[in-house]
Formats: sequence, structure tokens, C-alpha cells
Amino acid sequence: QGSGSLERSSGINAEYGGALECESPARVAEFLGKLSRVMDNKTTDTAHQIMDAVLTTSFAKSEFSASVVTNELLVTMGLIKSEDKDYKPLTEVENMLRLLSHAVSQPYFPPTSAKIVSAFVSKDREVLSNKINDCTELLNSFQI
Repeated sequence: QGSGSLERSSGINAEYGGALECESPARVAEFLGKLSRVMDNKTTDTAHQIMDAVLTTSFAKSEFSASVVTNELLVTMGLIKSEDKDYKPLTEVENMLRLLSHAVSQPYFPPTSAKIVSAFVSKDREVLSNKINDCTELLNSFQI
């Protein structure tokens, strides 16, 4: 699964080129938040491929700290507060959680970052459960 995922990421990266070149961790998280708002059951595979391509590139960038990328993803979902007082996190987090559930199991996702995401999802499990229908399996996928 690992090399196939990277091959798909390379293909998506080549296909979309500069559109996936986000200039900051905040823009990466913002882009992925927008992706989560437009995905549905029919587009899940494509959304995973796009997320894989974006995060593979982001985590590989020397100027991006993995912890900053991870923090921005958590801010996007409202699991931690933004330093920008006017920032509004996603109100619908189910698709973003589904994307992250996929991402944390991929070889490009740093293990430390996966543990951080898992910890915040576990800590906010009750709040997230109220926002998501049939969430047990999804939330359990973050047990790292």
C-alpha cells in the first residue's frame, strides 16, 4: 500500500502541479479543509490522492515543520485555537476527520504528528461524537 500511495501522489502532483504548492502550513490546512467540504462518498479516493500529494509535499518541505503543519490541521478542525482571533474553524469536521484518518496511516505522515492528532481526537471525542453520525469506527481509527 505504501509505494502505491506514493505513486498515486506523484501522479496527482504531476497532474495538478502548482495548484498543490501551498506556500505555508496554514494554506495547506486551509486547502485541505476546503477539499473536505466538497468531498463525498463518490470522490473519497480522489480526495485521498489529493491529500496524499499535498501532505507528502508539505511534510517533505524543509521550511515546514511537521509540528506546525499538524497544528494547522488541528486548528482547521477547531481542536485547538488559532492565534488569529477572527479565524473560523470548520463547522462540519466529519470529512476532514475521514481524510486525516486516512493520512495518519500513510508512510509520509510523521509518527509523532499522528500521535498528536490521535491525542486531540481522543481528548475531544465527546464533542466530535455530537457532530458526527455513526462516528465510533471513525474515531477508533485514530487509536495509535
